[in-house]
Amino acid sequence: MQQANENTAQPVRRTSYGRPLSPTRANILELVEIQPVPTTLAAIVRNCGLHENTVRTHLDELTRDGYLRKTKAEAQGRGRPAWLFSAVTPLEPSPFAGLTSALAEVLYETSDNPTRDAKRAGAKWGKQLQSTLPEIREAVAGVAEAKERVMGVLDGIGFEPTSDARTEEITLNRCPLIEAANKHPEIICNVHLGIIEGAADSMGFTSDGSVLLPFSAPGQCSLNLVLNRAKTGSA
Repeated sequence: MQQANENTAQPVRRTSYGRPLSPTRANILELVEIQPVPTTLAAIVRNCGLHENTVRTHLDELTRDGYLRKTKAEAQGRGRPAWLFSAVTPLEPSPFAGLTSALAEVLYETSDNPTRDAKRAGAKWGKQLQSTLPEIREAVAGVAEAKERVMGVLDGIGFEPTSDARTEEITLNRCPLIEAANKHPEIICNVHLGIIEGAADSMGFTSDGSVLLPFSAPGQCSLNLVLNRAKTGSA
């Protein structure tokens, strides 16, 4: 089903009829391949921004071509159980993804304030992640450099961030957590905001006022990152 392209290192994904996958179908395939758990149609639709019937057709064709596996979820209450899709040959997932999915479920089931606790857990995690960057011993010169380091943390956990240097907007181009984000968006987004807060705090900055908009565009989330030098000492 795959043939090496002489001009690139990436294989050409092909249908069972030998035709290359369309860009849309290839993007949906990669989206499923990076998920740490089998994923529902609803979560994929929310991320893609395409009509449900269109996404269902792509998923069924990818299953027929041998790229995806289709199974039924456990029945929960009335109604038919959802179909779950997983990759036959998944890409190596971020270890962060599976852990965050599990954290979201635990907080949802046990916490009296899951969004608060999600942000606290994320903040501790963000400090640890930022400390692993190779340039950690170097002082941060200003907001622009702090932003680059925050983006480095986000990139390291699988979000492929890009930004316009002239604005505070950061686009997260990849979501390794679409199933968890679809089920518990407030929890997942607050884990991410906590990670940003912890990374910023470890550099002597605050991220108060930052806003994360999940699925703001097909395949993307939008982060309005507000960084300010933290105040030190007493007035």
